[in-house]
Amino acid sequence: MMHEASCHCGQLSLSVTGKPVRVSVCHCTACQKRTGSAFGVQARYLLNQVCFNGISHRYQRVGDEGATITFQFCR
Repeated sequence: MMHEASCHCGQLSLSVTGKPVRVSVCHCTACQKRTGSAFGVQARYLLNQVCFNGISHRYQRVGDEGATITFQFCR
């Protein structure tokens, strides 16, 4: 199974294959700021399941449980 996504301007896109490792909903303040909503919804995949196309900026933060989380977004 393959899924595709892109940013609104189309500069950055990605495709993922297979099933997600984890699907979750978070309501921490960092996810609220990131999404502009009361919750952040995530489908997490292994890096070898994801193919990025385009130029992206990266943002990393350490989660409440100590894991480093990497976000990629368009300019």
